[in-house]
Amino acid sequence: MKQSFADYGTDVKRIVFKVADHEHAKLIVRLRHNALTQSEFFKAVISAVNNDNEFMLSFIQEHLSKKQKLNKQRIAKSNKMLASGKQIVRDFSLSDNEVEDVFDLIAEEFPEL
Repeated sequence: MKQSFADYGTDVKRIVFKVADHEHAKLIVRLRHNALTQSEFFKAVISAVNNDNEFMLSFIQEHLSKKQKLNKQRIAKSNKMLASGKQIVRDFSLSDNEVEDVFDLIAEEFPEL
């Protein structure tokens, strides 16, 4: 079924992968201990990856170096780019209060909006 662009992001996808029964059982025990369902856990992981969570990025980089998926130069370049991106955000992003002040100024200047 073809979706329109306006509907993008509303279709639900299923993610499936295989894991050994013992690893699955250990995961279930851990999740139950922490009062999480598998769905809640994996949705949290996906959210952390998509939102560039620092802990998740660190975990992924550590995993990649252990698995030697990336060479050292590429890992160093990736780390440098992440640090540069964080600095740009610090330099140019506005705090929540500053954003609120901008909206207040716009509201004062254009009350009809």
